[in-house]
Amino acid sequence: MNRGAAAVLVLATALGARAQDDKRAGGDKIGKDKPPVVASKCLAEVQKRRSAAIAVVNRIGEQQQAATNFEGILRKDFAAVKGTAEVYAKGASYLVNTGARFDPPEELQGQEALQASSFRNPSLYFAELQKVAATATFGGDETVDGKDCIVVDYVANEALVRQYVKELADRFSMRRAGGGLGGFGGGGIFNLSSAIDEKKTIATFRTCVGKDDLLLYKLEFVMKPEMRPNALPREIRLPPLDQKAEIKFSKWDQEVPFDVPGFIKNKWGLK
Repeated sequence: MNRGAAAVLVLATALGARAQDDKRAGGDKIGKDKPPVVASKCLAEVQKRRSAAIAVVNRIGEQQQAATNFEGILRKDFAAVKGTAEVYAKGASYLVNTGARFDPPEELQGQEALQASSFRNPSLYFAELQKVAATATFGGDETVDGKDCIVVDYVANEALVRQYVKELADRFSMRRAGGGLGGFGGGGIFNLSSAIDEKKTIATFRTCVGKDDLLLYKLEFVMKPEMRPNALPREIRLPPLDQKAEIKFSKWDQEVPFDVPGFIKNKWGLK
C-alpha cells in the first residue's frame, strides 16, 4: 500500500470513529451496553424522576374489543387518572370516585368493578421489571410521539405469572350485578385461579427506552392465560382472557395539572 492510500485509510478510520463519538455526544446513551444493563439503567432513571404524565389503554379478549382508557399523572408510587373511571392509587391500594364517595374496586359490583379494577398503578411494573431485567433483549428501534427509542423486551418469571393470574382472578371473581358476573354470565363467586394453567400462561413486557435519556416512554404488558380443560362449571361462560395494557409516559418532571381531591390527599398524606 502506498503512502497516499495509507493516509486515506487512516483518515477514513479517524472520521468514522469521530462520527461515532459525535453520535454518542449528541445524545445516544445506549452505546455498547447489553440489554440487561440498559434495562437497569432505564429503571434507575425512572426512579430518580418525581412525576410523569400517563395515558393507559387496557384491552381484554381475543379480539381485544373491550377497552378501558385512562389519562392522568404518576408521582412516584402515586397515580391519579380519569377516563373510563376516576381512579387513585398509592402503591397497590386503589380508590375509585363513585360520585358519592371513594371506594376500593373490590367493593364495587359488575361492570363498574371490572372497569375500575382494570387500571393498574404503573409504578408497580417498575419493581417487577427489575426482577426480570436479566431476561431483557433488544427488539429494534421505535419512535414514540417523536421520541427516538430502543425497544427492550422482558419475559415474566414464574412468580410474576402467578401474581398476575391471581390479580386477574381477583378482578373476575367479584359478585355479579344483575344478570351476570361482570357481564360475562354465570353467578355467585368462583375461583378463576384454579382454572388457569400457570405453567402454560405467558406474560411479557415490551418497553420503549429513550436513546438520549434512558427514560421510559412506553410499556406494553401482554398476558395470555391458558385455561385448564373443563376447569369451570358449565354454567360459567367466559370470553378469552388475553390481556394487553399499553402505558405511555411523557412530560417527565414537568408540571402536569391534575386536581387531586382533598379526601385522597388527606388519606394518603399527599401534598
